Order: sequence, then structure tokens, then C-alpha cells
Amino acid sequence: MRIISILIAILIIGFIIWWFFIRKVNDIEAAKTSKNKQKAQIIIQGGYSPSTLVLQKGIPAEVEFVQKDSTACLAEIKSGDLALDKKIAPGEKVSIKVPTDQIGEYNYSCGMNMFHGKVVVK
Repeated sequence: MRIISILIAILIIGFIIWWFFIRKVNDIEAAKTSKNKQKAQIIIQGGYSPSTLVLQKGIPAEVEFVQKDSTACLAEIKSGDLALDKKIAPGEKVSIKVPTDQIGEYNYSCGMNMFHGKVVVK
């Protein structure tokens, strides 16, 4: 019985490590462009969807984060790259302007650095 408990504990720990640190989600989407402006929406629900947002260089861009999750970890969005550190309540939306004057990547995460996403300017 003790060996079974140890095996179950190892499986659970392994799953947690895989889920938060190893698993890769390839959820890539390009922003919609109209009237020389890019707009995109990132849904926060069990993570970020899309997890990678692609913007075109040189076209002004606005990204809206929409909170649909009540998890404490996802109640905050942080990004040193975008000077972003905001709390966001369920049902709330936060809009930010993303600089598109240079090619690059802007990473962001939840408050506990467990869920990640990025904005890529190409």
C-alpha cells in the first residue's frame, strides 16, 4: 500500500511539473488590421489564448486582455517588456498599446509567473 501511495505521489508531481514547466501550447494568432491600426484580444481563461500574438511592424497596435477566469494567479498580468503590472478582475478588460516601431518579442505572465504569453512584432 505504501508503494502505491508513493507511485501516485510521483505521478502527481510529474504531472504538475509537466503542466506548468514543460508543456508547450502552440496557440498563435495574428492581429486584425483595419484603417491602419491593429487590434487583438487575448482571453484569460486557464491561461492565455492566444498564447502568442503576432503584430505587423510599423502599424499601431492595441491589445485587449479579457479576464474570464477567477483563479488568483491569473488575476494579475505582468510584463517588464511592456511596463505592464495590472490586476484584472473577472469580467474586466485591460487595453494596452504595444510599440510596433521595431521587430521584437514582448513577454508577459501571470502574477505568479506560472502562465506565459508573448506578443511578437514582425
